Amino acid sequence: MNLPKILQRCVRSISLGVMAVTMIFVSLGAVNAQTAEESEIIIADCLRMIKADVVAFDQPFFYNRLGAVNPAGMVYALRGDVRPKSGSTLAPGNVRLKDYKRARPIVLRMNVGDCIQIKFQNFLDPNRADKNQPNTRTASIHIEGMQLRNSILDDGSNVGINPSSLVAPGGSITYTLYAQKEGNHLLYSTAATTSGQGNGGTLPFGLFGSLNVQP
Repeated sequence: MNLPKILQRCVRSISLGVMAVTMIFVSLGAVNAQTAEESEIIIADCLRMIKADVVAFDQPFFYNRLGAVNPAGMVYALRGDVRPKSGSTLAPGNVRLKDYKRARPIVLRMNVGDCIQIKFQNFLDPNRADKNQPNTRTASIHIEGMQLRNSILDDGSNVGINPSSLVAPGGSITYTLYAQKEGNHLLYSTAATTSGQGNGGTLPFGLFGSLNVQP
């Protein structure tokens, strides 16, 4: 077929365009297929349901044996490792570690394929211990790199127009997460990630830990 050169160029351009669009749709199909496959992994049945009852509270602690202390410390601990400062009821500002426990970053453990259900309660004092503590007294448990099991409320965050899963003093919430892969995952509160002089919010005060996913 003898076509003018300009027409031949147009036909060639249209053909290349069709090929490009076809490749885009094929790529999108592959992405959708991958997304579906990942979703199947995420919503797979839990091999086990690990349960942890965790609280956040104000706890002064020493950095070393020379006496360097943080009077405005904030930590996570298992509920079984704390007691009231006075009386018999745990309440915001009325929680401390038991006498035989020392303030340490909390470490939770699970295996690949397990789910973990973390019942979390915020016992931080509504009034900060000193001017160095962040004004924000809400708290959460956010764990990097884990799959949310039920909804965005499992994320322990307050981002954009998503519903908040932060907890005010005295409040509680349950986070459920799925361990898709082995690894060590930072655990911390996203309620105050920065503060005065950019020092990292509640992190430098001790409100952090780790979730270790084992084979």
